[in-house]
Amino acid sequence: MDLRCAQDWCELEVRDTGGTSGESTGNGYGLVGMRERAELIGGTLDAGPVDEGFRVRLRVPA
Repeated sequence: MDLRCAQDWCELEVRDTGGTSGESTGNGYGLVGMRERAELIGGTLDAGPVDEGFRVRLRVPA
């Protein structure tokens, strides 16, 4: 997990290592809801697979 801040924004990035794959227990709206909330305050949320796992990056205005 990394937290970076600048004068105009703060960014949080979380990565996992992939681990063991299993069935999803969610309804699939978690990331969509997080992205919508970020956009409501002028931020962004990017999420998706990376080399060895999955990454979620949130950037919001400071």
